[in-house]
Amino acid sequence: MTDTTRRRLFVGLAATAAVVAATPWLFQRRREHDHAMNPTAPESHTGPGLPNAQPFQTPLRLPGREGLFAEVALSAPLALSARAASFPIFAGKPTPVWHYAGSVEGRAVANPLLRAAQGDRVEVALANELAEATTIHWHGLSIDEANDGSGLHPVAAGARRTYRYTIDNRAGLYWYHAHPHERTGLQLQRGLAGLLRVEDAEDRALGERLGLRWGERDLPLFIADKQVDADNAIVYRIGADDWIGNRVLVNWTPEPFLEVLPALYRLRLVNGCNARMLRIAFDHQGQTLPFRLIGTDGGLLAQAWNMDDVFLAPAQRIDVLVDFGALPAGARVLLRSLEYVAMENEDESGAFAPDPMGDHPGAAPMGDALDLMQFCVAACSDGQRRQAKVASANVPAALSALPAPPDTAGWPVRPIRLRMDSDGTWFINDWNYHQVGHAPVFNVKRGSREVWEIRNNMTSMPHPIHLHGFQFRVVSRSISPPDVRSRKVAPQGLGPQDLGLSDTVVVWPGEIVRIAIDFSQPYSGTQRYMLHCHNLEHEDMGMMVSFAVED
Repeated sequence: MTDTTRRRLFVGLAATAAVVAATPWLFQRRREHDHAMNPTAPESHTGPGLPNAQPFQTPLRLPGREGLFAEVALSAPLALSARAASFPIFAGKPTPVWHYAGSVEGRAVANPLLRAAQGDRVEVALANELAEATTIHWHGLSIDEANDGSGLHPVAAGARRTYRYTIDNRAGLYWYHAHPHERTGLQLQRGLAGLLRVEDAEDRALGERLGLRWGERDLPLFIADKQVDADNAIVYRIGADDWIGNRVLVNWTPEPFLEVLPALYRLRLVNGCNARMLRIAFDHQGQTLPFRLIGTDGGLLAQAWNMDDVFLAPAQRIDVLVDFGALPAGARVLLRSLEYVAMENEDESGAFAPDPMGDHPGAAPMGDALDLMQFCVAACSDGQRRQAKVASANVPAALSALPAPPDTAGWPVRPIRLRMDSDGTWFINDWNYHQVGHAPVFNVKRGSREVWEIRNNMTSMPHPIHLHGFQFRVVSRSISPPDVRSRKVAPQGLGPQDLGLSDTVVVWPGEIVRIAIDFSQPYSGTQRYMLHCHNLEHEDMGMMVSFAVED
């Protein structure tokens, strides 16, 4: 974990690291869904990142009719307001949360899970009731500049803006969030983000074949870590790097549990953290419970891949099948982020550097293991167990008609280099947004196709690189670290997670990743888009550029 001050601006000896005592948190909340029931209390746990003595006592919040994480169909125009209000997130005092608020048929909703289908025409009006500019960025959607919601078009305090667009993407779990220049990290940490579920015929057919109904055994898991103080307030410091938290929220529920049937489940995971990379795994009694990866950022893969764990960087999504059918009643499965080598290879500034965790008391350092939530297997009849096994056996060999990656022979190659200079400034090539501003740093002809070769310096860290406006295919990885090379299942160093449509790709220190982008789109004129690191503190420090697509 590295802070800007840690890199270059230290003076004298470091201050003593802040120490925050772990506080027992006992959660008493109403039952929120059919699976929820209080499990037997687990053993006391005071590990890193969980400063509560008894985690997994709160039922997981699932999409409902009102409140935080309510589900809203985009079949009619929707009005949202960016505002601050307090919600009962943790035991004790309510937590101030910046959120997108709305009213649907008399129901108050906050950061709703939006639902739409491929081809739908969407209209969402935003009224900014905050004291600073904000936006709604429609992350992952193929969309025009005016509706993309980047910082190129901020909505000033007190102002309004309406987003109107047609969903051209295939089915998948996308998301929306604030994207103001230099304030994205703060606004997302304080809460301005929600999910967008897009459906299509292929996705509906798979759900019907597996018998997995949305909201029952097809569930979203929106994971975010927050730095929370003793008064239950979410805290953030402008200028800090790699902001990580001491509390884990899944669907706005702190360290939750979910009672599951001994059956097949489809879980759609989103990493909504500011900076924390996750290495996702399911743990039963110290042993990995395998799962099948069936989708990534841009929807279903062509086939399922058996996996034990998978990296999930900020902004990335994965779609997995997990079978609890062979586990006995009462079994517990932890959704964990396993330990991994963080590869934060920047200059550490020596013995005089401040404690890198000083801003994040109680948080697990980057790369340390972290427990996210718990699944508890319910007692069921033999008939229900047999039905679960049938559903598991019905996973088709071909999940979708996703085409193979394109043959990029003859495509022009655009070099992209990720680096940090001696002053601790992040660059994409030699561009930093604070230096080059809004002007596009390069132009692309509409309808052209390019390969972008993204090279990360060894004296760097993993960067989740996000492209606005277009999805892409990963076509090769080279000079990858061992834990990435070991996942290869296809030529050119590709792992299962590389085989779908993506909008965010992780490039590890020393690694070279090539992505193929088709710049065809139904828009005209100049359309500007962003390319940036989705470590939000890096983005806010200028690791971002704009480029233009032109006729």
